[in-house]
Amino acid sequence: MLPIKCRIYLFTYDRNNLLERAVNSLLAQTFTNWICEVHNDLPGNNFPGNYIQSLNDERFTVINHPVNLGPTASFNLAFNGCDEKYVSILEDDNWWEPGFLQEMIYIMETHNTIDVSWSNMRIWKENEDHTWLDTQKTIWPSGNNILFDWPHPKQALGALYSNGAMIYKGVMAKKYQIPQNVLFNAMEMVRERCFEHPIYLVSKPLANFSFTIKSSQSNNGIKWTGAQIMMLASYIGNSENKKNEFINLLKYNQNSKPSTIPVFFLSVIFYTKDYRLLYYFNISDWLKIIRWCLRNVFNVFLLKSYLKSQYQTWCFLKECTPVIPSNDTI
Repeated sequence: MLPIKCRIYLFTYDRNNLLERAVNSLLAQTFTNWICEVHNDLPGNNFPGNYIQSLNDERFTVINHPVNLGPTASFNLAFNGCDEKYVSILEDDNWWEPGFLQEMIYIMETHNTIDVSWSNMRIWKENEDHTWLDTQKTIWPSGNNILFDWPHPKQALGALYSNGAMIYKGVMAKKYQIPQNVLFNAMEMVRERCFEHPIYLVSKPLANFSFTIKSSQSNNGIKWTGAQIMMLASYIGNSENKKNEFINLLKYNQNSKPSTIPVFFLSVIFYTKDYRLLYYFNISDWLKIIRWCLRNVFNVFLLKSYLKSQYQTWCFLKECTPVIPSNDTI
């Protein structure tokens, strides 16, 4: 029997000061049978190649992108498929605990029918002086490991998993490709629609997530709202009982901050076109919707234009979002 092997994709873009921390966390892994592709997405930046060469470790390969691909296209490279049994992604601003690979691979081997799992993450914040603050928080509350089946209500507008703490089977990787124009902020939640369920959460924080001062994520509110509208509309649209699912999700998101109620309204207006669903908004919901519309009256036209440009993503979401049976409730 051949030993288990894991391929790591390490993506970096103009973060020379953080790359070493990520690499050191990989070198410190108690599981050592890995190979790593370091993808440098900043043409002309020689630091990643020189740094990796200085390690003199044949497990590393550096791939310098001849042009800047951007984050979504870069991450898609991790889903081309490979011969290794398992695959993981390490972002240059995140880092792993020494037992990450060993414990995650053990989970995958123990639950061998699961194709995707991920661990909890500690959350860190970069200070103005580039020191790091441990927020004492994690992505998920600590507790028991959780097996998630489709659907979880959080998946209507977001994602359960995180790029920097996941492990998946190499043979399944090609199924997880997403359109290249997906907003980077929405990449995880769009890709999660492709995953086989159930997916497994290891409650123990085996990885570290950092909020950095400099980020590739867009702060364009129009694009983020558009991404959420498409997520919600495809989720509702693939429900066998759209009315019940809409009501259940409204209740689940009633007190979300910032409010996502306008997204429900806009998903009906732009996509589902089932105006009977508007009946299920209460007075408080309508006040939130009216306030949003008044503040964003000109942005509605920009939003409509953006959604039109995202037609490929919309078709992808409609196709890959699993059907929600009519008896599923929250």
